[in-house]
Amino acid sequence: MKRVFIFLLLPVFGFQLAYAQEKSDSISIDLSELQVNANRNKLYSEMGRVLTVIDKTEIKSSAVQSIDQLLDFVAGIDIRQRGTNSTQADISVRGGSFDQVLVLLNGVNITDPQTGHYNLDIPLNISDISRIEILQGSSARVLGPNAFSGAINIVTESKGQNNLNVELNGGSYNTFGQSVSGNFGDKTFHTFASLSHRASSGYMPNTDYELSSAFIQSVLSTKKFGKFDVQLAAQLKDFGANSFYSLSYPLQFESTKTFLAALNWNLSKGKWTYNAQTYWRRHHDRFELFRDSIINKPSWYTTHNYHMTDVTGAKTSASYLSALGKSTFGIEVRNEHIFSNVLGTTIDSMKAPLEKNGYFTKENNRLIETAFLDHSVNINQWYFSAGAAATNSSTFGLNAYGGVDIAFAINDNFRIFADANSAVRLPTFTDLYYKSATQIANPDLQPEKSQTIEIGAKVNEKDWHLDATMYKRFGQNVIDWTKEPDSTKWQSRNLTNVNAMGVDISLVHYFHESFISKITTSYSYLQIDKSAVGFDSKYALDYLKHKFIVSVDYQFCKSLSASWVGSYLVRSGTYSLSTTTIPQNYLPYFLINARLLWSQKMYDVFVDVNNILNTTYADYGGLTQPGVNFNIGVRLKL
Repeated sequence: MKRVFIFLLLPVFGFQLAYAQEKSDSISIDLSELQVNANRNKLYSEMGRVLTVIDKTEIKSSAVQSIDQLLDFVAGIDIRQRGTNSTQADISVRGGSFDQVLVLLNGVNITDPQTGHYNLDIPLNISDISRIEILQGSSARVLGPNAFSGAINIVTESKGQNNLNVELNGGSYNTFGQSVSGNFGDKTFHTFASLSHRASSGYMPNTDYELSSAFIQSVLSTKKFGKFDVQLAAQLKDFGANSFYSLSYPLQFESTKTFLAALNWNLSKGKWTYNAQTYWRRHHDRFELFRDSIINKPSWYTTHNYHMTDVTGAKTSASYLSALGKSTFGIEVRNEHIFSNVLGTTIDSMKAPLEKNGYFTKENNRLIETAFLDHSVNINQWYFSAGAAATNSSTFGLNAYGGVDIAFAINDNFRIFADANSAVRLPTFTDLYYKSATQIANPDLQPEKSQTIEIGAKVNEKDWHLDATMYKRFGQNVIDWTKEPDSTKWQSRNLTNVNAMGVDISLVHYFHESFISKITTSYSYLQIDKSAVGFDSKYALDYLKHKFIVSVDYQFCKSLSASWVGSYLVRSGTYSLSTTTIPQNYLPYFLINARLLWSQKMYDVFVDVNNILNTTYADYGGLTQPGVNFNIGVRLKL
């Protein structure tokens, strides 16, 4: 299959080069923006879409302690928390499920094939992050399958400046955190390393957690051979999972271990840019329906659930900047494997690594091959980008998808755009095989498919910035877990069609000579047209219908600043507290969070207060989140 893809791409690319040489003088094309964009290592081109970037300054001023909390302030994103401070949260973009978002760490795909519940198991402290790039809407033609409703890239760029940071923080529920990180080296070779630990007794029984992470990134830049970027990471996480997956069993517990190794390479030579990467990610999970240290297990409960996924992959691409624009083509091969005692097909029993009593009795493996071709060009005030991709899976066969982005620059500060893109998402191992006291999977599930169209505008004036997008997504075979009224078990199934229509608007205004430095407002509206008639939907039809956010940043003096964020959320869908109760509607809720920051050259001191109004709310029905709580920290910059 890989050879077929290569031979399909070579004639197209060869034709592009020949045509460029013969016709280079026949049309007027502005390459300046393309050249600037080609040198940026960003998730996606900003010229034909809205790419939201949360930078280091915003991260520093936000009243958050984890990545999921930070993302919750972005229009169009729905973070549904089960626990707190990265214990577990599901991320949804534009009403898509938590399995439909592609997550990358420095451009490396770390999406978990077992379940999207683990996509935010990211081995970093939030202070280690340089920026987060968020693309809403399908980007599969460039980023590959599973970039179904959106993609997120977490970046830890280091500048080659020597420094050492030490942070201590603590707060409500006996929460304590420690981290140390530093950059060492010069512009030619430098290393960033980080160690962090965080623990809490929990905001209610069986919500305690302990989380440790280690991350190291070394970058070698050479003039002749290009740039080499190595990442090594590990994360250990143990947490009380009070009613996480079923309200019938409040004493659940989970332990996960994540390991990552990746190598990126890129080289720019003349009009060519080459990129390649190889990576390996392993994720261990032990799930206990009955926590050993708290309760004696019933006789029918014979063992915990043990899983270990291994993902290995390699990706290579090349871009050529010609008189007709920028052409990019590439190939990715990704192998996803799981050992388990629940998921997959039966094998001889084998000992589970890193577990005292765990054994694997099942496994599954699938090879995924993807090839893509994309071309973009600026012609005067117009920008065009179009591409196609094909993915072959050993389990699901060949699936093709693609799309086009078009933009028109009315002036230097005002751009309108439109795009149409299709996408494919392969079922996770949980979708296909999971069976428990409350769930039963369907091994005959088919891949999800979608077609998305959107129109929008971007305005960048001196003192204000506006992004506005309207979209419509047509989904086929959308996967969800559903339950019939007379059933006690959730079942995975392909829903026939699930269509989503929405609007995302974000407005930022900057002030001068005022103690208010910035006001940001955003609003998201979403409507999904398939209702859960005759059954209860666990994920696909529970969505955030209205999301309104206002944040205000203050600068009282050179050293003292403050930021507060207010959010109002209205969720569509229902939930049941037990199998015998009538489904209930989610109630709207309003939250306010604030941070006070004192910043000096050698240190920062911050105070966070979250849920100031002490609002009672839940992102998943029955899983009440913390009331008012605080966090105090100091960061030494040596």
